[in-house]
Amino acid sequence: MGLRDYSTEQLLLGGAAIATVAFLGVATFGPGWFEPDPDWGVSDGCLGGLEHEDVGISYHYHPSLKVTINGNFIQIPANTGIDQSGCREGMRWIHVHNIPENPDFTTLHVETPDRMNVPVGAFFEIWEREGGPALTDNKKFDVNNNGVSDWEEYDITMKVNGEEENNYESFVMEDLAQIELSFNSKSV
Repeated sequence: MGLRDYSTEQLLLGGAAIATVAFLGVATFGPGWFEPDPDWGVSDGCLGGLEHEDVGISYHYHPSLKVTINGNFIQIPANTGIDQSGCREGMRWIHVHNIPENPDFTTLHVETPDRMNVPVGAFFEIWEREGGPALTDNKKFDVNNNGVSDWEEYDITMKVNGEEENNYESFVMEDLAQIELSFNSKSV
């Protein structure tokens, strides 16, 4: 039986079945293939300032971040990422302007010259709450700034718009995303 013996309808149905099985296989066994690669260099970007050439802004959006340690809200200081070392009189591509009226979530301003995959961990670098080069690339949270990976001190959960998320530091932020990070001390 050759290909000519099948109707166009049968060929289309067979092709659709193969495509569906392939999609389900990739979605089940390789969901990470659909995740964008984070642009870690975004934490070094600076808008204006004394040390950098002024670049235009093509993308400007606002995710928000809530951080708690053992149920206590941690306030991200106003002007985080503004006029800091390496970006004097300028703003990092991720920064905070002021403390919001709703203290639960802090609005992050992401302003980049091109479309970039901005990870939440890059903001932790700007906030100076990452553990530095001694820690692995995807385990850098150091929210209490004591030089010890929070992964050793805390059980960490993350929700984005109320849904569990497990990419943590490498999670790529989107406009209006509400990101909740909870750090709960591990039992000794």
